[in-house]
Amino acid sequence: MTQITPDDSKAPAYTSADPMNTEKHSITSPKMDCPTHGPSQVPLVDNELQKPHAKEIIRLLTAALNDLTNEKKCTRCTVESISTQLTGHARDLRAAKRSGAWSKEDKKALKAEVKGLFKPIKKDLKRLWKGN
Repeated sequence: MTQITPDDSKAPAYTSADPMNTEKHSITSPKMDCPTHGPSQVPLVDNELQKPHAKEIIRLLTAALNDLTNEKKCTRCTVESISTQLTGHARDLRAAKRSGAWSKEDKKALKAEVKGLFKPIKKDLKRLWKGN
């Protein structure tokens, strides 16, 4: 299992788990290096977010979140719209995962990247709810 720590100085290279295939898969992010964090620690997530479908979902979610602050828009309708968009995107991701659009090692690497991204958030939320 590939573990990614936020303190890594360079983007990780993922290796195949198949002993017959020993070549390294090096995935780079389409984004510029961050002056604080250096090269992206989540190149697969970055690549997925640069796809046209993901950009469209993000644009729609941004508009929906702006509608939440607009007093002329219905909050319930906006929340339902956000829920529909997120559910649809999750369904599309699940279908891509099952259809073989991603290799097994890409799935594992993407899972590790997402876990690494949300680990600090999870830690902060736990601390908030426990009251520490």
